[in-house]
Amino acid sequence: MKTKDKIIHAAIELFNLQGEQNVTTNHIAAHLGMSPGNLYYHFRNKEDIIQAIFDRYAEQLNLLFGLDDNSGSESVGGLRTSMRYMEAVVGLMWQFRFIYENLPDILSRDVVMAEKYRQIQEPVYGLMTRHLLGLRAQGILLANDEDLDALLHLMKQVLIFWPAYLHTLTPGGNITKAMVYGVVPRVFFMFRPYMAPEALDELRQLEQYFQDKASQSRVKEGVDA
Repeated sequence: MKTKDKIIHAAIELFNLQGEQNVTTNHIAAHLGMSPGNLYYHFRNKEDIIQAIFDRYAEQLNLLFGLDDNSGSESVGGLRTSMRYMEAVVGLMWQFRFIYENLPDILSRDVVMAEKYRQIQEPVYGLMTRHLLGLRAQGILLANDEDLDALLHLMKQVLIFWPAYLHTLTPGGNITKAMVYGVVPRVFFMFRPYMAPEALDELRQLEQYFQDKASQSRVKEGVDA
């Protein structure tokens, strides 16, 4: 692995464990056993490292959700596709949780990054819009245009700020992956009143799937339920 990649990986690890605001470039260099001068050869400051991490985050979004795909709503699947999307979202939230935990502060410090964040969110919103329209076209989701738009915005808000919400409930403590999985049943709960009756059983199965994933994570992490 190249030195630059090692710095990025170490920064993500430390930012996630200790909080981005509590980690300096000296901490990252010490974690890697390198001199600060060696780190500064690759990155001018911590904000440059965050920029590089943010670029990795954007790449992962594009890779996981196929954001270059402009296919129509009829080709974006049913509830099993919803499950795959949600699992990918949880993975991203966990991998880059420091971004979600401290998003307003990070974006307020860098106007370029703030604009880039808005740009990468647009295709995500477009994909999710197509997906929900596809569910409606299949008779799975019963929501008019106004309700659909409200659901999309609520889902986006809950997903983006879930780690920050968890952080406020565990001051000084670390967020676990099991806690991150907890967002999925909340999102499904918002959609439940709009589901066709014949689709409710499958929705409950998906809710149970993510509850089981959270339980498995608690066991792996040694966290009491």
